[in-house]
Amino acid sequence: MMKQEPIRILLLEDSEIDAELLAAHLSKAQLGFTLDRVYNRRDFVAALEGGGHDIVLADYSLPDFDGLSALNISTVLQPDLPFIFVSGVVGEEFATNALKRGATDYVVKRNLTRLSTAVERALEQARQRASAKKIQDALARSEVSARLAMEAAKLGLWDYDPATRELKWDASAKAMLGWPVQKSPGYRDYLAACHPDDRDRLHQAVRQATKWSREHDGTFGAEYRIFSDAGSERWVAARGQALFEEKEFKRFVGVVRDITEERRAKKDLEDLTTDLERRVAERTAERDSLWRLSPDLFAVIGREGRLRRLNPAWSTMLGYAEGTLTESMFDLLLPPEERTEVKRQLADTIRDRTVGRFESRIRHANGEWRWVTWNAAPDEEAIYLVGRDCTAERAAATALAERNAELARQIEERERVEQTLRQMQRLEAVGQLTAGVAHDFNNLLTVILGNIAFVEKRFDKPEREQDVRSRLQYMRTAAERGATLTAQLLAFSRRQKLEPKPVDLNETVTGMSELLQSTMKGSIRIETVLKSDLAPALVDPTQIELIILNLAINARDAMEIGGALTVETSQAVVKEPPARPADPPPGDYVVLTVSDTGTGIPPHVLDHVFEPFFTTKEVGKGSGLGLPQVFGFAKQSGGGVKIRTATGEGTSVSVYLPRAANASQAPGQTPKSETASGRASAKTILLVDDDSAVREVVGMMLEELGYSVVSVGSGAAALDILAGPEHFDALIVDYAMPAMSGVEVAKKAHGLRPHLPTLFATGYADLKALEEIHHARLIRKPFQEEELARRLHEAFAEFDDPKIVRLRGAG
Repeated sequence: MMKQEPIRILLLEDSEIDAELLAAHLSKAQLGFTLDRVYNRRDFVAALEGGGHDIVLADYSLPDFDGLSALNISTVLQPDLPFIFVSGVVGEEFATNALKRGATDYVVKRNLTRLSTAVERALEQARQRASAKKIQDALARSEVSARLAMEAAKLGLWDYDPATRELKWDASAKAMLGWPVQKSPGYRDYLAACHPDDRDRLHQAVRQATKWSREHDGTFGAEYRIFSDAGSERWVAARGQALFEEKEFKRFVGVVRDITEERRAKKDLEDLTTDLERRVAERTAERDSLWRLSPDLFAVIGREGRLRRLNPAWSTMLGYAEGTLTESMFDLLLPPEERTEVKRQLADTIRDRTVGRFESRIRHANGEWRWVTWNAAPDEEAIYLVGRDCTAERAAATALAERNAELARQIEERERVEQTLRQMQRLEAVGQLTAGVAHDFNNLLTVILGNIAFVEKRFDKPEREQDVRSRLQYMRTAAERGATLTAQLLAFSRRQKLEPKPVDLNETVTGMSELLQSTMKGSIRIETVLKSDLAPALVDPTQIELIILNLAINARDAMEIGGALTVETSQAVVKEPPARPADPPPGDYVVLTVSDTGTGIPPHVLDHVFEPFFTTKEVGKGSGLGLPQVFGFAKQSGGGVKIRTATGEGTSVSVYLPRAANASQAPGQTPKSETASGRASAKTILLVDDDSAVREVVGMMLEELGYSVVSVGSGAAALDILAGPEHFDALIVDYAMPAMSGVEVAKKAHGLRPHLPTLFATGYADLKALEEIHHARLIRKPFQEEELARRLHEAFAEFDDPKIVRLRGAG
């Protein structure tokens, strides 16, 4: 027997003696209980809200609270909790009033012997009420579930009473059968609404179900057609149960369900099945025809590799008589060198259960080999093979490959011819360029030669010394113009060697403000629009100032009557590929824009502005290399140029320069080097140049700077000296020399002396060739003594940098 839980009693009693007396009587009755005693309203409400009690025992009269108020509170907070008054107040009227208010019982304190009985009876009544409530709730849920189930299943309910011969239909059944709600047809009316072909069958099924029999349990089921009042035909499935008492028919209940759509679907399924059977038969016949008539090889092979079934193509294609190859091993028909690979292919197909494709040769009955492309599909017990003869295709592919190789050779020859043609076109362009250069250089040489003749005539007259100095200055100016023109040509051809560094364009523009102001006319106003957080540009700082000056001079010449010159910096991201040769490729750029309010550039001139020597200025006013130099510098730096112009309104030239990713030094700053004032101390230079005059001039410069000089006129002579014991601190070599170029000399010299700094002296250089030479710097001809000193100092400083780790080389 399970141990019962103790009764949890909530006692509302202000007298401690009465409380002990109640507990004693309950204990005497051998009731297991726990007692929670409260004696005021606040504690009583808190105890009820906390829950966990089985019954309330309450005194009727308390100092600041009364029992009827406690009953009202209990009815609201715990309506199912039994409530018994235990009071000393005597009176039948009071007890009746308490019971009417909802109290379960009333016990007088002077007769506590019936307290335990009253408690047990109250608890039992509470349990019965709780059980009845559960049953009612379960019944309500069951009814709701049954109704929902019938609605979900789209069932209608019918009920026939044989005593009254009344047939009842619920609303769902009437709606399903297409009857009005107010219509209540009897059994004969229902039979009359049935399809004539189903009426007798339905009546016999009803009679059999409603007639008592030991062999039949009264179940009913039928499917039939019925007509609604509107005349529409529906298929209905009815299920029911006849109820008997003492073999007497008492009631017949059941449900109906509309199965019209199911019947239609069943009919469609039957038709589909019939059609599928017909199509399967056709497909089988087609497969058999395909097996017999296909020119491809069909085979069923056991997993052990034995041929089980073969189609007639094995006879027509390979010449074997029908039945000759059946039960033979498939790999015996293959070349020995291919058998292992074919077995592996078939094993992979079986393992992965995928369709495998491979090629192999197979032996013809006459001993020849035929190439076959196989498709293999695995099954549970076999492999299905389909083979197509690809011998002719492989021969055609081989011929095609040979033809493609011949075409490739022809294309290569054509490209070589086209390359030669392009080279000839470039030579023609170079000829045109040379004519323009010769024209300008002839002008410069005329000035130089004329001044030289003047000096020769006047040199013996001391009184004309000042005049001679003036003429020499003219000669220097002309020579410097020649050097500038050469630099412009190199910039256009992108042959100059750039040394890009992170440069702050804002700082560069600000530093050039005085130079720009002095270059402009007094009627031209200069404005700068500088982006505050501008990223550094990766450019050669010695060239960017020349570019700004070139653009400013072009803008000045376009504003003959004055105007405004604007220099602007910004940043841009280019995503589209270049539409014109001058456009920048996709990337991140720092943009320098120079704008003017001048005459603008006409459309027919705009297409030629980047061509060398093209100019619209008067003779002597320009060389035609300003914008080509800007274009060449921008392209060599990795950027581009865009021009926006409108006739009569002005022009804006935007130079796109690559943005520096990480600046190792402050943008715009270049390392400072010592000038020519610092004298060389005990350093020896090997000078190599095939021009004796150049060797003499450069040697004099080096000696003036304090170096010891050894001069030779060829690369071979220089290498002979370097192979000897004599020490040299640097090598100065001309780039373009006969027999052996400067790059070849430098490479072999570094093979002999790996740590020898090299300085190339030239006006032209193949920049890619120079990248292969370590510790190499370039000085552009013509150069001055100060520039030579600076370049040598930079070469020595780089070589002596303690952060550079040198590798030990041979020699």
